[in-house]
Amino acid sequence: MAYGLMSDFLYEVGDGVGEFLTDEEKVNFTPSTLEEIIKNYIDERNLLNVFFLKRQIKSYISTHMSAEGLIYVHPPFGQETSFIEDYFEGDLYTFLTNVMRLLDKELKTRSSRFLSTIFKQK
Repeated sequence: MAYGLMSDFLYEVGDGVGEFLTDEEKVNFTPSTLEEIIKNYIDERNLLNVFFLKRQIKSYISTHMSAEGLIYVHPPFGQETSFIEDYFEGDLYTFLTNVMRLLDKELKTRSSRFLSTIFKQK
């Protein structure tokens, strides 16, 4: 699947905000922020996965951008993506660019921590 990592990530987002819960289950559920979802996503995977996720996001945007904005293509995701607008400000394009920005921020933080740990050991 050309956008397998994006599909996986969007499922994680849906799970993090409670999109797949019943109305009764949502009553006591506290949705995660996008920052928390991204941190958890990176914790469960590796940095190479993050690199390829960003690459897929960029490819998706460049392939499906139109004069009217980013087109919701169904598939590649095999699931409804309009729930993003219910939980986060903006459309799919805004959401995906925010995801890339937050991935970069988290990668920078983790890289700095990793490098400082290495240099402290010497």
